[in-house]
Amino acid sequence: MTSRRRRDHAPFVTCLTMKCPNCKADSEGRFCSSCGTPLAGATCTTCRAKLAPGSKFCTQCGESVHARASYSQLPWIIAGVAIVLAIVVLILPGSRGSGGTSTTAAPFASIGSAPSGGTATPPPLTGTPREQADRLFNRIMQERSAGNDEQAKFFVPMATQAYQAAAPLDNDGLYHLSLIQSVGGDFEGARSTANSILQTSPNHLLALAALAEADVGAGDSAGAREAWQRFLDHVTEEKAKDLQEYRDHAPILGQYEEDARKMVGR
Repeated sequence: MTSRRRRDHAPFVTCLTMKCPNCKADSEGRFCSSCGTPLAGATCTTCRAKLAPGSKFCTQCGESVHARASYSQLPWIIAGVAIVLAIVVLILPGSRGSGGTSTTAAPFASIGSAPSGGTATPPPLTGTPREQADRLFNRIMQERSAGNDEQAKFFVPMATQAYQAAAPLDNDGLYHLSLIQSVGGDFEGARSTANSILQTSPNHLLALAALAEADVGAGDSAGAREAWQRFLDHVTEEKAKDLQEYRDHAPILGQYEEDARKMVGR
């Protein structure tokens, strides 16, 4: 009689290989081993909220996902930071101008509390997604008012993603998003966002101003003139509504009215 030896098998474990949505490398586990991008099943290391594959920031606490990059990448990260700092040191003296002041629209400089120090350090991403988005908007407008256009553009992708995470947006949030899109050079997106406000509030002053700014950026002077004309035609009745966003942006509304009168010759 032939005996058969029973073999004990260890549990059969498979490890799923995924293509990283960021760097396209084949990776296993919850984070890409090449760039640190979250894959399926990844969670935030700060608040343990579930992360969407490919996300850059946690939508619950605002923590940067790439802060979790593997230690094997640390030398490259340090080198990259050193290069960025060197570039900042080289470009900032020229971007601030000889007098260290700017003649661009000043009313936005008073919005928010983050200082305009000319560095690429984002404001603290705490609170709700909308609060995070508004802080980034404030920082962008401060940098822009100080004449630091490159610094302002640096924060545009982060701010855009933050407002998308805070959806659905009210008219004030859409106005912020439209301005951010114009700063980043996405004038078609800025016009589309401003027009989404005008679909429900046809004479909204902030939306008309954002639309005019996007038209100017896109080279559509006729469209900008039309938007400013509508602004002036309805400025009195709109201000009488005493909307919260009008109160919040009272300084820039005054600047917008001056810009509108210059544009249309009234």
